[in-house]
Amino acid sequence: MTIKTHSSVRRHRPILRVSMLALSIASPGTAQAQQASDTPAADAGAPSAEIVVVGKRLQNLRNVAGTVNVLSSQQLVSTGAKDAEDIFKLTPGIQFNKGSADGGLLTIRGIGTNTSSDNTSVGQLPTGIYIEDVPFTDPFQYISTPDLSAFDLDAVKVMRGPQGALYGSGSLGGAIDYTFKKPDLASIGGSFMTELDSAQGGNTRPSVYGAFNLPLVKDVLAVRLVGQYQDDPAYQDNIGTGKTNVNGRTVKGGRALLLFKPIDDLTIDALYIYQQSHQGDTSASVGPDVRYYDSLHPSSYTSHFSMAKLEINYRLGPVKLTSLTAHQNKVRNFDGDLTRLLVPDATVGIDVPSEDVYGFGPFPNVKEARDIELRSSNGFSQEFRIASAGKSAFNWLIGAFGQNVNFHRTQDVYLVGADDPTYGDSFFNVHRDGEAKERAIFGEANLDLGPFEIGAGGRYFDTSVKFHQTRVATLEAGAQDVSYSHSEHGFTPKFQARYRLDSHVLVYATAAKGYRFGGVNTAPGSQTYKSDNLWNYEAGIRLQPARTLNFDLAGFYIDWKRPQITSADQNGFLIVSNVAKATSKGIELSTQWHPVQSFSISAGATYTDAKTDAPFQSTRNFGTDAAGDYSGNFTVPSGTRLPGTPKFQASLQPEFKTAGPFDTTMTLSGTLSYTGSRRAQIDSELKLPAYTTVDLRAKLTRDGWAGSIGVENLFGSKGISSAAYSYFSTGTGTDGYADYYLIRPRIISVSLRKDF
Repeated sequence: MTIKTHSSVRRHRPILRVSMLALSIASPGTAQAQQASDTPAADAGAPSAEIVVVGKRLQNLRNVAGTVNVLSSQQLVSTGAKDAEDIFKLTPGIQFNKGSADGGLLTIRGIGTNTSSDNTSVGQLPTGIYIEDVPFTDPFQYISTPDLSAFDLDAVKVMRGPQGALYGSGSLGGAIDYTFKKPDLASIGGSFMTELDSAQGGNTRPSVYGAFNLPLVKDVLAVRLVGQYQDDPAYQDNIGTGKTNVNGRTVKGGRALLLFKPIDDLTIDALYIYQQSHQGDTSASVGPDVRYYDSLHPSSYTSHFSMAKLEINYRLGPVKLTSLTAHQNKVRNFDGDLTRLLVPDATVGIDVPSEDVYGFGPFPNVKEARDIELRSSNGFSQEFRIASAGKSAFNWLIGAFGQNVNFHRTQDVYLVGADDPTYGDSFFNVHRDGEAKERAIFGEANLDLGPFEIGAGGRYFDTSVKFHQTRVATLEAGAQDVSYSHSEHGFTPKFQARYRLDSHVLVYATAAKGYRFGGVNTAPGSQTYKSDNLWNYEAGIRLQPARTLNFDLAGFYIDWKRPQITSADQNGFLIVSNVAKATSKGIELSTQWHPVQSFSISAGATYTDAKTDAPFQSTRNFGTDAAGDYSGNFTVPSGTRLPGTPKFQASLQPEFKTAGPFDTTMTLSGTLSYTGSRRAQIDSELKLPAYTTVDLRAKLTRDGWAGSIGVENLFGSKGISSAAYSYFSTGTGTDGYADYYLIRPRIISVSLRKDF
């Protein structure tokens, strides 16, 4: 059972555009990258096609039946991207809904019903997050959304549309896979970068990054070590504590990668990563156009995650064997102020009859409320695959997957000054421990008949959740000791076809199904909610009307069955329920023009219409009438837009290279990004206005050195990334309030980098 907490709880140049929506750039640092045999050779200055690992096998991105964005390491470097807020503005249609440290949520193609991690407790998110193909999306109890540093990433791959057949649960709208630069077996090398960031109206902070590659046995064994200390500047105040610039975030950690290749047909890839984030106070604002909060105490976040991975690939004649073993750990702790949420009611007293919330108060001496939440999980996963090696007329893959994730959460809420003779200041106390499991068998086969290719695949899955909840008797509720369990199984198919009309035109069509875990609510009544699933139907065309121009267009229609909606019950406890149906349909467009060696321009745009197709009941901001009965329940009508995703989103990215002073090369680049208006919450009329940002960057390079100066959000837009109303409110005190997460203000960055 969870009470809704305060919002404080809460890669050379771009060379390929494959996505129907934004840049898709194959990483030149990827060992597997090579010119595709069935793609015309690219002349100097023309967009080229490359082969990268997509869908667990090497594929020519221009031939993929589906929409994939690959943001390369060089693009991330050239735009100065540091984290998720920077990365996903390069891919219109991938909406990043901001939160405090490691608390952002992502939606793809409009598939999402909740944009705030402050309003997220149980329930798997609809966008799959993967690190080196290892799933990091919480299957049941939400812990965090790891926000990886962009330094020394090899690529960020965004696979649009459901990836249930090959990747499993939680990838309804699509999947995002972070991959790292691998050790170089041949030569010593690395990178070092230092950066200074200064925020408009805030402070200035330095960051330091380093990577070192060392072959231990040439062509056989090498290690790559990466470290970071990222200090993001603060720019928000807390008028309640009287402190300025309170929301700075520090990110530190590193990773070690080992690559062992004793023979040509065998590679062993080992990885360990650790990253920790700390934020001294919330990133939320009390209003849509201010950068301050108001609480008696700071609301701090400490989050960290780690992963150990061992991947073995062995080519045995015509087949390739793969074993992927991983262990992961996630922690996100919160020490927050809930005064604005709870104190008004506690002071005047509540006498509301319900099955769980008892009358309490008045407590006139209560002036503050505190919330301490500890969330953690650890999981083990194993995947085995056997696939056809190389490219032939018939290509296939089969595999088995298993994952166990243990989770733990405690929440203690105190009304400081209540001094109740029985319960003291303890308002709410709950401990939850459990385990989520997934078992699956999956496969895919493709028949390549030259210009025409067809394929099909699928995944049989079995999921289960069980947990034990202990609640101590407090001012809010009586004691409880109960166990819950829920299990489901099913099959998710996938079909695809593509046809190359000539060397310059390719058309494709896909139909794929995705799913995510069902589960049990922990609020009173222990209602179960079912897994939801959807079918994504997509058709697209890829054109190369000139050697210097790529043009991609795709349309999709998504039929979403039993969407899981996060709302609240009449007591303010977060619950997940299924709505009968929702749909999302849209158009994705991308183009890249590279007329000369020194100049390129890329643009992407998307139109998404995502909405419910059936009504559902919400109890947000419930009240009581004179008789003490509940009122305020209302119906969210059919046709309501799903939250977080704008109908229209676009970006434009030009880049120009020329000779600079002192025998340097000067690169001038920019990003113009437009995000349309959005609904903030499915059961409220809270709207987030459209906003536009402009980023500019100038860089001088020579002999491996690069110095740059950049301006993010040049005109200081106060665009709102996400917002959420408090659910836990009653008619006797607070009438509900919203917390707003604004995009970063103008940030001026100066950096110096050495690659060797």
